[in-house]
Amino acid sequence: MTERVAERARLHPCVAHRGWSGGAPENTIAAFRLALSEPEVRWLELDVHLSKDEVPVVIHDGKLNRTTSGKGRVAERTAAELARTDAGSWFHPVYGEETIPTLEEVLRLACGRSHLNIELKEGPNGKLLARRTVEMIRSHRMDADVVITSFDRRLIQEVKRVAPEIATGLILDRRPRGLVPLLQSLQASMLSLQYDMLSESLLRETADAGIRVMVWTVNDPGALLRLTAMPQPFLICTNYPDRWLAAVKEGS
Repeated sequence: MTERVAERARLHPCVAHRGWSGGAPENTIAAFRLALSEPEVRWLELDVHLSKDEVPVVIHDGKLNRTTSGKGRVAERTAAELARTDAGSWFHPVYGEETIPTLEEVLRLACGRSHLNIELKEGPNGKLLARRTVEMIRSHRMDADVVITSFDRRLIQEVKRVAPEIATGLILDRRPRGLVPLLQSLQASMLSLQYDMLSESLLRETADAGIRVMVWTVNDPGALLRLTAMPQPFLICTNYPDRWLAAVKEGS
């Protein structure tokens, strides 16, 4: 990799969305391993729910139906039951042995190899999920290697209450008034938003406040090329790290 390409990669780091979810079933160990096989990918994004027995597990939806062989709600199954659920065949039969991983499994895999963006999903046990997630992160001494994000401001506040040292971020699909004061009131150091909401003025405003920005989910090659050409630093979340890398190289 040339120095120019490496600089663009540092300016706009790739965040593998639910792992390399364009190449393997989302939020599975296979997807995370595939992302980690690319040396330039230094961030993984994943989603966390709480199982019936209060174990943080990695899956996007609150229901099992879309991405697994199971039915019903994640919160109605124990971690052991979820570990026996096929979470890969829907993507391709070769992934039939992939199951729903626990957060601990992903932390063990990523420790010393990647930063993590851990999204807490909303639910009736949200604050308990926040505390259990913090406990797991601390047990693996990854406090400095993660950012915990959520659409739910209450969960961000709960993380900061129990773990002021862990970075947090607010996810938004619209831009409210007083955005920076809102983030500051939550002690959030990251803003996660749809990439079509990004603007140079927003990047200036957040940079002045010391707030990092991540945009999602950028899969279109043209959009990736345009975003990686911007001079301001921000993270780019994508299902296709290979497309991100191609855009970084093409624009250099």
